[in-house]
Amino acid sequence: MELLKLHHDFITYHQEKNTPFIIFQGGRRSGKTVSILQFLYMESLTHPGTRTLIVTDTYARLKESIFQDLIMINRSAGGDSRRMRIHFSGGTRVLFETGSDFAFVYAGRDVHGYASNFHYIFFNECIQYDARTVREALKAAGPGCQVFFDYNPYTRFWVNDLYETAGNKLITTYHDNPFLSDFVRRELDRTAAAGKEAAPGTMERYLYEVECRGIDSTLSGLCFPRHKAVPDEEYHTSPLMEVLACDWGALHATADPDVICGFRFSSDAIYCHEYYYSREGGDAEMAACLASIPFHRQYLVYDTATEGAGRVRSLFARTGLRFYFSPARKGAGSILTGIRNLQPYELRITASSRHFLEEMENYRFIQRNDTLQPVDDWNHCCDALRYAFDLWSMLPAQRKKC
Repeated sequence: MELLKLHHDFITYHQEKNTPFIIFQGGRRSGKTVSILQFLYMESLTHPGTRTLIVTDTYARLKESIFQDLIMINRSAGGDSRRMRIHFSGGTRVLFETGSDFAFVYAGRDVHGYASNFHYIFFNECIQYDARTVREALKAAGPGCQVFFDYNPYTRFWVNDLYETAGNKLITTYHDNPFLSDFVRRELDRTAAAGKEAAPGTMERYLYEVECRGIDSTLSGLCFPRHKAVPDEEYHTSPLMEVLACDWGALHATADPDVICGFRFSSDAIYCHEYYYSREGGDAEMAACLASIPFHRQYLVYDTATEGAGRVRSLFARTGLRFYFSPARKGAGSILTGIRNLQPYELRITASSRHFLEEMENYRFIQRNDTLQPVDDWNHCCDALRYAFDLWSMLPAQRKKC
């Protein structure tokens, strides 16, 4: 059975160079997953006892994509259920007659219980994962383990930042995929025709760039690509009005942190500072933090979720804080609207705001149900930013000079 030649040459080249990882970047249906699974399938048959770990984001993707591709590969190679079978009892695995096997883990799960003895690790659609997921899975890598990443390209995705400089990047499109049906090829041809002349930033242009050309999209990727770290002095010595904002999380022992941030707004930039960020603190710690902030008639916008009003009353009772309290405005579509309103501004984040800067590098759009949605994670300081901007934009001009 022949591998897709374009990918086969790429794999052979990097094996000869002895590089520890390979990245497949390409548009939708460009053959990335099939080609990697073909290679792993052949390795499992020709090298008995080969162990492979496949990381995927959901069981649905495992069932509808990876399993179907493996069944097709096995059938086209003349195999049957004796050569390869999918085993569900005691954990999902694919077992081969040679004693080789595929194990599976879902993104975000700890890889506890796996010894460091995998010969291959395959991160399928790794745009769905953060660095923590990858680090956990890589703990299962045995000596000389070969790692594969595949994904549809997104701007500023962290794997790009780490690995593209080593030259480990291959861009393919649906034109390179001989496995496509005529129906799918016609569908993608229509997508290309609709998006080729579409305006930048539109959904049509995004689909054309990612699915048909296989290049980084200007619409997807980080929610706030225009950000940079600045010295703390730029924030604390600024004469601009300060708005404080809170995002609650830890009151009922959720996984989310409590956050207090400060913001100063100019015509083209927003200065941001992280005052408080903790999953283990409480009202007393937050009250002490707020009490340490010099009072200059600031507004404090508070999150209305997780008994937000009650928390504010608790904080006020502890300190007698003099801020102007205002509830955050929420509603259907408020997150996407807030992100869109903030994108024209450069975000200048103080160098000490470690969690805020980390969120900036991870808060991104993902495609879900054919629409772009911000990932529901890495968004706590970002939520505070939206609350503060929404209030600041409604204040009269004379108040903004206070």
